[in-house]
Amino acid sequence: MKGILLLSHGDMAKGMLQSASIFFGNDIQQVEALDFQITDDSDAFEEKIGEAIKRVDSGDGVIILTDLFAGTPAHKTTKYVSVGKVDVICGMNFPLFLEILGLRENGELDLDSLMEIGKSGIKMWRIDQKNDSDDDFF
Repeated sequence: MKGILLLSHGDMAKGMLQSASIFFGNDIQQVEALDFQITDDSDAFEEKIGEAIKRVDSGDGVIILTDLFAGTPAHKTTKYVSVGKVDVICGMNFPLFLEILGLRENGELDLDSLMEIGKSGIKMWRIDQKNDSDDDFF
């Protein structure tokens, strides 16, 4: 099973992991979250990423999700990237993270499809004034 590492500025990564426990329970295996704070040393953060990759990788590789393309958390993954072994997707969102958690046990993690799922998880919530029942949204 692929490991997952969540990286973000501020507390987003840990918040996403905590929120996922509502759907997957409190003991989600092979997942860690690292939050980069403004007071953190970026080189030390890079080392923490390497250590976390080792902890979550059972031999099937790791998917790293970062909050922002080219931000410090994403930039500090550069020395660890190895296609198929350690892959990085920038611009993480909760639907993408939940999808990876649900699919990874089957080993069916196509990165291009996952990025489309992340994009499709972004929607405008609109209520039709003529018909506003919950059935119209699902």
